Amino acid sequence: MLEKLKALGFSEYEAKAYLALLNLGEATGYEVAKNSGIPRSMIYQTLNKLIEKGAVQKIQGEPVKYLAEPPPEYLERLKEEFSLKISEAKKALEALTPPGAKERVIHLNGEQIAGRIREMLQKATKNIKLLASMAMVLPYQELLENARQRQVAVELTLIGKGEELQEFDPVILTPEKTVLKKRGSLGFQLIIDDDELLLAEEGGENETIGIWTRHPVVVHLAEHHFFHHHDLPKLFNAFLSEIEPEVKEHYWKKIKELQQKLEM
Repeated sequence: MLEKLKALGFSEYEAKAYLALLNLGEATGYEVAKNSGIPRSMIYQTLNKLIEKGAVQKIQGEPVKYLAEPPPEYLERLKEEFSLKISEAKKALEALTPPGAKERVIHLNGEQIAGRIREMLQKATKNIKLLASMAMVLPYQELLENARQRQVAVELTLIGKGEELQEFDPVILTPEKTVLKKRGSLGFQLIIDDDELLLAEEGGENETIGIWTRHPVVVHLAEHHFFHHHDLPKLFNAFLSEIEPEVKEHYWKKIKELQQKLEM
């Protein structure tokens, strides 16, 4: 428990004093020192620091006593204060960000790509647009489900069969073998909150290479690409459901031809 409190910014003496007060309830400085093993010469300095942190209350009287703040209330307040500091630091750092930083393109490979994908999925707040093979998406199924539970719109376009991800109502494109025959590898395109993009593809000797960027033009182009593969088929499906079967067959053939051209 000492280590957990120290991770929150407590010194060793502060952690021992706080734990002792939780055990004792209201107690004098002498009682806290005796119960915690803190030298009496250091106990009042330690208690005053805990008062400054908001972890301990000083109860005036004869003698003066001390009382630990209940952990749930103290930790919640600590969380709010830390979130505020993070927000303030973010604003200050963004103000220092040099012009053109958003246009940067970062090159990634191997585990860097997997780590960045997880990070992007976890922080999504509005929408996730993902185009990839079924096999490449499955490792992130739980993160996608967590995002959906946070009310994030999850849109999937899958290459190959997608039975395991049917709850996301994905658009299913050409089988993987067809794409591999045409391109030699499978790509991975992830757009988060219409703001950042990750593109990845297998390179030589099965090495995965990719890029990440927030360049608005590049993100916009990727969204346009996603629209053609995801939104157009859904719009056509809705349209085709309202027309005669023979006309439907004609239009569906045209749609398939368009998809195949886009996938080349």
